[in-house]
Amino acid sequence: MSRVPLAAVTMLTALALAGCGDGGAPERASAPEPRQLPTHTATATPEPTPSTTAAPGPTRRPGHKVGTLAPRTRTSTAGDVHLLAADRLPTIGGRAWTIGTDQPVGPVGACQKTALETIGAMSTASRSFTADDGLTATQLVARFPDARSAWRAHQVLVAWRDDCESRVQRSTVGPLQPVTVRTGTGDSYRGSFRARSAGLGILRTGSYLTMVEVAANGDRYPRDWDPARVAVRRIARTF
Repeated sequence: MSRVPLAAVTMLTALALAGCGDGGAPERASAPEPRQLPTHTATATPEPTPSTTAAPGPTRRPGHKVGTLAPRTRTSTAGDVHLLAADRLPTIGGRAWTIGTDQPVGPVGACQKTALETIGAMSTASRSFTADDGLTATQLVARFPDARSAWRAHQVLVAWRDDCESRVQRSTVGPLQPVTVRTGTGDSYRGSFRARSAGLGILRTGSYLTMVEVAANGDRYPRDWDPARVAVRRIARTF
C-alpha cells in the first residue's frame, strides 16, 4: 500500500472541515447597499401679496366725466353763419341784392306780432337786403334752448299767420305750403299787405329757427315762382 505523505493528508483534512462549516451552503458576498441620495425639502415660492393701495385713477376735472367728450359749442351767438350772402339770395328780374345792415331788425313780415325773444329765443342774428325798384328782403336766425322750444316757436309763427288777416288791415294771406329741404322742416306762404306783395319762408332745424321775407311793390313780386321758397332751400344748405 502506498503511503500518502503527511503534508497532503493534513491539507485535505483542513479543506474538508472548511467546506462543512455549520452544515449550510457556502455564504455569498452580500450586494452593496444602494446609495441613498440626499433629500432636499422643496421651498414654495411665496405668492405676491396684493397691494392694499389702489393705483391712482384718471384725474377728474369739475364738470367733465372721465371718458366722455365735452359738447361742441358754436362760435356764433345765434347762428349768423346761416345768414345768406347777397349773391345767394334769389334775385327778382335779375336785380342784384345789396346787404343793407346786420343790425337787429324789426318783425320779419307783417304777420309777426312780437320779437322771437318773447317766445323763447335765446339769441338772434339778422340781415336786411335791398335791390333796385324798391325790392327788400329780411332774414332772421334765432337760437332756442332746445329743439322742442324751437318747435313750439314754429307753431306760434303758424298761428300768427292764421289770424293775420283779422289783425292786419288790407291784408290777404295765402295758405301755408310745405317746402322740401335737405335738413329740418320748411314751409312758406304768400301775402299782400297794402301796397306790398311778399313771400315769407320758415325753416326749423334742431334748436334753430329761421325766417326770411322777400317783398316788392305792387304786382312786381313774381307770380309763377316764390323767391322766399328758394331762399328757404338755400338756407337749409348752410346747416
